[in-house]
Amino acid sequence: MVTEFVIDLIYKIVSGLLTLLPDFSWDVESSVFSYFIGILQAAGYMLPMDTVGIIVGLIVALTTFRIVISIIKTIWDLLPIV
Repeated sequence: MVTEFVIDLIYKIVSGLLTLLPDFSWDVESSVFSYFIGILQAAGYMLPMDTVGIIVGLIVALTTFRIVISIIKTIWDLLPIV
């Protein structure tokens, strides 16, 4: 209860201070995205995408394998029987 009261008090103070800030808007032109996509297309044209796809697949597979092994080791360490 005391913790909730302190957090609520901090929230009210911070939200009160944030209402003093003026409103602003942030707009991004769509030409930025088309330029970025153009750069990606040029890089894709220059790189051998079959090889890049295989490399990315290997990285994902090795990372997944490491995660699975870590989970198995963690469960094995948590078992009280072993």
